[in-house]
Amino acid sequence: MKSQSKSEKPTLVCPIELRDEEQVVRWIAEITGRDESTIRNRLRQEFERPGFNVVREFAEISLEPYVWSEELVRFYEQTDAFLYELVVWNCNSLKRRMRSYISKYLTEHEGSGRNVLCVGDGLGVDSFYLAQHRQKVTYFELEGFSHRFASKLFSLTDAEIKVASEPQHIPTESFDAVVCLDVLEHVRDVPSFLKQITAYLRPGGILIVHAPFYMIHPSNPTHLKANRIYSGKLDLYYECSLKLINGRFFWNPLIFEKVSDDTNQRKPQRSALGMFS
Repeated sequence: MKSQSKSEKPTLVCPIELRDEEQVVRWIAEITGRDESTIRNRLRQEFERPGFNVVREFAEISLEPYVWSEELVRFYEQTDAFLYELVVWNCNSLKRRMRSYISKYLTEHEGSGRNVLCVGDGLGVDSFYLAQHRQKVTYFELEGFSHRFASKLFSLTDAEIKVASEPQHIPTESFDAVVCLDVLEHVRDVPSFLKQITAYLRPGGILIVHAPFYMIHPSNPTHLKANRIYSGKLDLYYECSLKLINGRFFWNPLIFEKVSDDTNQRKPQRSALGMFS
């Protein structure tokens, strides 16, 4: 397939290939071995009812929703249901606006050519977009179906995107920005995970995070109910030497700066609503 020059479509918030059903179907068929008619049907079901494929497979194996378990770990490792969910979500207007907001913020406040780590980026769409906007991007996702999809997407751009699949391969204090979107609500130990990804930031670097902890809904059975305690709470971030510097309501993320412990004066615990009212 012909390589797409980064100068050809530098402003698309969602890669045109992700909106091309035939292209997406071919990629998923190559990755999973499923027949194309089944894939088309599953994509259309997902479009009509977001979360459909994950919810159906949860029910088929009688997994308890909203709860961490070893069975949930195996589900993450074995299912291809997230491919359909992530294709639809990455084309959603909410996610596209979020992606545009992040890119504009990085360019306006940090400049281009910054070292950016995208944690848990799934299909790689955020990494792809930021790389086309002249950021130096490292994509991090565990090996699996989504990782293989991202590799196909990255092959279409001349922009260099580094790929990491093991946390120990990511250097600490090396990144100007870490982007972590829609990941923390799935994590078993949120404080430890947040501490780990903060360690990848250089002093003064920024964390861009979106985590709908509150969203416990039948369409999102992998969101952990135990993590609702973090919804609207900023102490979680202060304890990792992160200072809130920007944020907007709803689907745009919060932005934190990594500061030294002595300059990160602890603020009273408040809800996100109180913070911006």
